[in-house]
Amino acid sequence: MTPEQQSTSAATPALPLAARLLLAFAGVCVAGWLGWTSLRVGASRLFNDHAQRTRAPAEAELAVRLAPADPDAHFARAWLLSNAGEREGARLAYERALELRPRDHVLWLELGKLLERGGDTEGALRALGRATELAPHYAQPRWQLGNALLRAGRTEAAYGELRRAAGADPSLYPNLLQAVWHASGKDASALTRVAAPRTTEETLAVIRFLVREGAGADGLRLLRESGAALPPEARRPLVADLIAAEEFAGAYEVWSEGRGASTGSVADGGFEAGARTDEDGFGWRFERDVQAIKFSLDSEAPREGARSLKVEYAGGSEPSARAASQLLAVESGARYRLTFSARTKELVTGGPPVVEVVSAAKTGGTLAATSPLPRETDGWRDFSLEFTAPQVGAVRVALRREPCASGPCPAFGSLWLDAFELRRL
Repeated sequence: MTPEQQSTSAATPALPLAARLLLAFAGVCVAGWLGWTSLRVGASRLFNDHAQRTRAPAEAELAVRLAPADPDAHFARAWLLSNAGEREGARLAYERALELRPRDHVLWLELGKLLERGGDTEGALRALGRATELAPHYAQPRWQLGNALLRAGRTEAAYGELRRAAGADPSLYPNLLQAVWHASGKDASALTRVAAPRTTEETLAVIRFLVREGAGADGLRLLRESGAALPPEARRPLVADLIAAEEFAGAYEVWSEGRGASTGSVADGGFEAGARTDEDGFGWRFERDVQAIKFSLDSEAPREGARSLKVEYAGGSEPSARAASQLLAVESGARYRLTFSARTKELVTGGPPVVEVVSAAKTGGTLAATSPLPRETDGWRDFSLEFTAPQVGAVRVALRREPCASGPCPAFGSLWLDAFELRRL
């Protein structure tokens, strides 16, 4: 130690023993107080969590007593009181939590929901408005505020909040459409204006919503005006919706885009492009669940082109099932002739196959049908049938079997179909 250090040390008087003991005791007290406080807060949180899981208000009260300055304790108590229908106690608990944590948007949100349930519309709007101020980019505060404004009759302000909420959370977009549709009295123009679709996905959502709600014409007008180019995977569900709504002209318009097809014609009448079991539009469809029937595209001796449709019957199948079919768009009231070619080999059945044309309406019936196809033909034979198009503007051409006089009704043998063509008379 240097002389200077010795001099400084000698100049510093040592604390009396009593002072040192007092300081040590104070430190122990502070540490004990901090430990006790931490213990109380920890115990409060445990009671808090358990109270919410078990919905036990008594434990929530105990949590508040253990940590009266903890906003989470008051929040849990408010939530339990609200669920129990004790709105006034819940309101006071929320307000106490907000005194302790005034910038918590969740507290303001829950208080606003509580006040609206209690009939305090203005108080609810103030609380929900504060929640949106504190969390301007969050969807839920705006969604709750929009719905509260809607119920209060302030529709334009409500629409703005709901649209912003859906912009923050795209999963709310279908809910936005439902809310605006009913609030506007099912006004398609108001829905389109408020929904303001900005992407292809949103445009498609609005169109499909309108179709399902029976406003298919408005949905199709939106599609045309938007200029949206729907990819095939987006067109398919829309076509299915339009067909289910019996908007066949619109369905054909969407389905035929880019295909070069025209109304009043058979798509791929010679089976050159193939067929699919999941066709929801106007192409050939093979039913996948038809038992004991096998379909194939046969290149051996077609009537025309490179191949024909071969149908092989190999046992029991439901005669009324439309094993192969195609939906056709036609002009209502117009007269048409359907022609096709068929050949058969060793058909053995009490329910021979026929080709029929039926109305595409759910309540529609058979418009025309061939006589039962022969058991055996010497090469290809040509068939035709005439019909008047129904008002719905669509028909279905289908292959089925005649019913048997008694069951079971198996069928065996082979049938080929080719060269389907539809002409207006």
